[in-house]
Amino acid sequence: MFFTHSAEKEFRNLPRETQQRFGSVFELLAKDPRRRRPKCDVSKLSGVANAWRLKVGDYRGIYAIEGEDVIFTRFGHRKTVYSP
Repeated sequence: MFFTHSAEKEFRNLPRETQQRFGSVFELLAKDPRRRRPKCDVSKLSGVANAWRLKVGDYRGIYAIEGEDVIFTRFGHRKTVYSP
């Protein structure tokens, strides 16, 4: 699991509780980044090639899957994370 520089910065700015919730989901995501299951709400984003969304409460993590690697590109509140 990798973070772009900007995603790492956005992740550090999330509330501590949200960071912990994401952290517990990262282990499940590493096993199968495409599969939705309890506490691991993922889905493919439409209109964007190789972009996936991880939902944790009101916050989202946007990631890409490249081979065996999961690369997070954005983190943020659901109202702002999808806008450029």
